[in-house]
This record gives sequence, C-alpha cells and structure tokens, in this order.
Amino acid sequence: MAKTLDFKALLRPGILKARPYSPGKPVAEVQRELGLDSVVKLASNENPEGPLPAVLAAITRAAKDINRYPDAACYALTERLAAHLDVTPDSLIFGNGSNEVIDILIRALVSPGENVVFSEHSFIVYALATQVHFESGIAVPLGAGDRHDLPAMAAAVNDKTKLVIICNPNNPTGTYNTAAELDTFLAAVPDHVIVALDEAYYEYVTAADYPQTLALRVAHPNLVILRTFSKIHSLAGLRVGYGVGHPDLVGELHKTREPFNVNLLSQAAAIACLDNWDEVAGRRDRNRQQLDWVTAELQSLGLETVPSQTNFVLVRGSVNAGQLAADLLQKGVIVRPMHAFGLGDGAMRISIGLPAENQRCLAALKEILN
Repeated sequence: MAKTLDFKALLRPGILKARPYSPGKPVAEVQRELGLDSVVKLASNENPEGPLPAVLAAITRAAKDINRYPDAACYALTERLAAHLDVTPDSLIFGNGSNEVIDILIRALVSPGENVVFSEHSFIVYALATQVHFESGIAVPLGAGDRHDLPAMAAAVNDKTKLVIICNPNNPTGTYNTAAELDTFLAAVPDHVIVALDEAYYEYVTAADYPQTLALRVAHPNLVILRTFSKIHSLAGLRVGYGVGHPDLVGELHKTREPFNVNLLSQAAAIACLDNWDEVAGRRDRNRQQLDWVTAELQSLGLETVPSQTNFVLVRGSVNAGQLAADLLQKGVIVRPMHAFGLGDGAMRISIGLPAENQRCLAALKEILN
C-alpha cells in the first residue's frame, strides 16, 4: 500500500493561506479552445511593439554560447547600466525581473514578527510575497483618485516595519504620486526603514511633476529604486529587472541572490536596449497617443476611466467585469478583471495594444454593451 503524507502539516501557515499568482491561459490555448482565428491579448501590460531588431540580433549572437553559464555578476550589463544611470556599479543588483529584486528585499530584511507596508490595491505580488514570508504584509487602502495614500502609509509604519513598497506609477490603477508628495513621505519615514519605489512603468510617464528618484538617493540612503526591461523595452519574456540602492545595502542583498539568476540571453538583450535608448521616446509617445484615444472611446461608452501614466487603463462600469471579460474573450479579446486586486466587481484593466488591436477591443466592447 502506498504511503500517504499530510504535506500541509509540513508547511508554514503563510504558505497555506496564499493563493498562487494566476497569469491566465496562453494565447494559443485560448484560440484552440474557442476556435478563434486570432486573439488580442490586452491583459498583461506588455509592449505590443515587440523587441527592437538590434535586440533580436544581440540575442542571436549570444545564443551560440548557451551551453555556458551566464555571467553571474552581470558584469557587462552592470557597467553599461551604471554609465547610463550615472550611478556606481556597486549600486546595482539585477533580478529575474524586478519581481525577484522585491523578493530579495523581503527575504533579506524581514524576520519573523517584522512587517512590510504597501498599498492594498497595488501589484499583487507584494501581498503574495509577504503572505508566504511570515505573513508580514500591512496593506493600506488607496486614497482619493485611486492614488497611494502616502500619509496613511507613513502612519502605518511602526517599530517592526523593515520595508515600504510604493508602486509609482501604480499597477493596476495607472495613477502616480508627485515629487512633492514623495518628498513629504520620505521625510516622515525613519531612516532605518527601507523604501522601495517600484518604477516598472517609469519610461511611460509624461507627467511633469513625477519624481526623479535617482537624485533623491543622496539625501535618502534608505531608498531603493526598482525598474525593469520587461515593459517599454519589450523583454517581458526574458525577465530582467534591477534595483538601484546604497552600495552598503546592495552588497548585502547580493548574498541572497540566486547564482546565475539573469540568463545569458537576457543580459545581451538588456545591453542592446541600452545601446538603442533613443527608441524609448518614440515608444512612449506612441503609447500615449493610443492611451488617450482608448480612454476617450471608453468614456464615450459610458465607462469610467482612471487617468493613467502607464501603458494600461483602469476601467469601471455597472457591468460585472468578470462577465464582461468573458464576453470579450468570446470575441478574441483578453482583458484583466480586477476583483483579485480588491477593486470591485465592476473594475477591469485594459492594456494598450497596437492601433488595430485597440480598435478591435473597442469594437467588441461596443457590440457587447449595446
């Protein structure tokens, strides 16, 4: 007779209570299941333009060496990015996406009984990572205008707080906090509390009063800035993100980083992105043009939209978003309902696609709502 084990009895309570991240089905599987000729994916905040030709060429050149381990120190990428950002190389740590850098911070800083403060309605990984790590999360509701309530987050910091995470601009609302607001917040937070600013959508921002955080690091050595190549640079499938922090902190964080955590192709692709940085402005401007058009069209359908500084828009309506997303799926359009983010049954997030993809999404919405 086969033995049986109660594996749940072996696990920490935080693991048992956590829900795994749900990324949704692959596009090809959705096409097969529904018998669709094509599917438009507007659910994951990806850049629809795809990688630059120079990036693909760099990946091709690097591919001949995939029988070798990647550079564990990301030496060439570190030197290139340090020069680009005008920071010292020892200020940088790379991860398998900026998600990993978030996880590294939590694992390195937070002991049992200590906590992490973040927004209740923000990137879902914050809640997941802190849930599995000693159930350490303190979630603070958003404030007016679906923006981070920074005074409330500062008030939530206590003598057991080791880390505060602020997503700016915020996912999934697309909103941002201003430079003045952040200055006030940083002045209120004790120096021994690390503040991580997740700026995954930094390159999409057009607001003049958005904070330029790299310049704040001298006055606030407890600041860590997180960015990624997944979004505007179109490397979501290669997973390369990074953190910028005080060298003394970064040196300790490296102790918790997995060896070879950024693969060889990812490093080559990220360097090529930096070598072609002049393409970023055009990508940002094209996104903004489509974002403005999509927002206006959504409003014309009687839907509420939240002003966005990203490559997606948060939409609210009287229709159940889960049902609306299911109806859109039948028409070959994938969007993301927001009930898992705690934003209510009527909220959904729509990523900005190529013009034809956006037009298809809006046409499908009009058919369903009318």
